[in-house]
Amino acid sequence: MRGFTLIELLIVVAIIGTLAAIGTVSYNGYVGGAKKSAATNTMQQIALQEQEYQSIYGDYFTQSGCTPGDDETGEINTDLFETTGDENVVDADGYRFCVDTHTTGFVVKACKWDGSACTGTEADTLTLNTKGANNF
Repeated sequence: MRGFTLIELLIVVAIIGTLAAIGTVSYNGYVGGAKKSAATNTMQQIALQEQEYQSIYGDYFTQSGCTPGDDETGEINTDLFETTGDENVVDADGYRFCVDTHTTGFVVKACKWDGSACTGTEADTLTLNTKGANNF
């Protein structure tokens, strides 16, 4: 009888382990999707602010030849949204942004950020241009 209880316990532990493994993978997928959605929403905020910036200054705010990073994201906050101090409008967890010149006026770029650099390939970079054309 004692052996039978131990086998049951091992089966329960194995089932719980399997469910936890499946749940973790699903959870990570949901988190990644939510972060990408937050990044696309932020890009749309930047595009709307670009329209206002253009109506005030007569030109678009751009960072020529930009690569998304901490400095470029900071410039968008301070120069485009005119924030001060720790007040950040552009703050999507896990993504960094920049605004480059484009034939239509500007293109907003976003990439996944690992803490020090963009991760993935150029195809993983999200873009949104003046006309609303995007790759997300």
